[in-house]
Amino acid sequence: MAGKIKTITLLTSGTRGDVLPYIALGEGLRDAGYNVRIAAPIGFANLIQASRVTFAPFEGNPSDLMLEQGNQTPFTIGSNFINSIRATQNFLRKARPLYRHMLHTAAETCRGSDVLIHGLPTLWGAHIAEGLRIPAVRALLQPLAPTRNFPSALLPFRFSLLGIGNWLSHWAVTQATWLSWRSEINHARLSDFGLAPAHLLDPALRADSAQPLTLNGFSEQIVPRPKDWNEKQVITGYWRFSESANQRVGESESQRFIDSANNPIAIGFGSPGTQGYLPMLEEALRRANAQAVLTIPSKWHREIKSKNIFPVEYAPHEWLYQRVKVAVHHGGAGTTSASLHAGIPTVTMPLAIDQFFWGERVYKIGVGPKPIPQRTLNAENLAQAITQALTDEPMRARAKTVSVALSQENGIQAAVSAMRKLL
Repeated sequence: MAGKIKTITLLTSGTRGDVLPYIALGEGLRDAGYNVRIAAPIGFANLIQASRVTFAPFEGNPSDLMLEQGNQTPFTIGSNFINSIRATQNFLRKARPLYRHMLHTAAETCRGSDVLIHGLPTLWGAHIAEGLRIPAVRALLQPLAPTRNFPSALLPFRFSLLGIGNWLSHWAVTQATWLSWRSEINHARLSDFGLAPAHLLDPALRADSAQPLTLNGFSEQIVPRPKDWNEKQVITGYWRFSESANQRVGESESQRFIDSANNPIAIGFGSPGTQGYLPMLEEALRRANAQAVLTIPSKWHREIKSKNIFPVEYAPHEWLYQRVKVAVHHGGAGTTSASLHAGIPTVTMPLAIDQFFWGERVYKIGVGPKPIPQRTLNAENLAQAITQALTDEPMRARAKTVSVALSQENGIQAAVSAMRKLL
């Protein structure tokens, strides 16, 4: 008699870039014969329901609060340090009640699972898995396991702290994140599952032997495997989801703009304050003799005066990056994956979280100029970076070589194989 088909729940939150790889991974697990559902904030309903996995919605998404704060972005170092601290404090104050409600509704959504997969925005999923008495697997888009090779991928700087200093930075960032939400998580542990409060130290800081299986959804071509990682850290390659582009997208005004441009590029900031950069962007494009498809909320489209900018609310990266010469973006994990796979140079403008890490990797492997933090961005340095990306032939050749190497990997298949061994 065949055994019961396992039900795997992928628990995600955050932004579109956090959800799309989980859809790709979920579809791969479904094709492997598992019952798969994605538990995510209800705002992602249209995105997930268009896929082949079951959508299990919960309420609350702290990332929505971050978007509401506009130019004052929490958890980063902006041009005004005091304002950055205030933005973080304001975010935490508003997010605490939302966090409690989110944890409760997410816990209810995850019931009936045999395995729970969670990532960076949902590290609290480990506590839900503990309450449900099921295994937890981490599926990450960035390297979070401690290593002596480089400092935490979540720090807004990339200089080495040397050996033990690098390792301790991972520990410190993990612990700081845990302490920020410990009260809300412990409330959920007690109210939803009757569990005792978790230790003052984050459970993720446990000894190597007790670490959960971690699927790292990036390529060793981009992040060489740290020598001090154990066998539970599996680098699979990227999990890519092909969004079904509108059939008319090739005939759209975006395509006509790209076809008429001398040096078409794509620009996206990944932050709500893009409109504040418009005058600077116009000047940078003039200096670089480039024409940009700019991803920006529609309410700001009327503010654009330059003929070198074509604004769009949204365009799938897989479609857009195949049609332009350079990708200019904030350096998020998913966006970086898209531009790397497209085989074009990447200019990164990091703002927060892991964006500085990916900007560094793009530069180190030779497929883009040195990152320009958004706090130091101006027309001159952006124009120089765009010009370099358009004219540096070794960089352009290297980008194509990396793309070919990535196309030969199958991150979803590798992740499914690791899950089969676990189950």
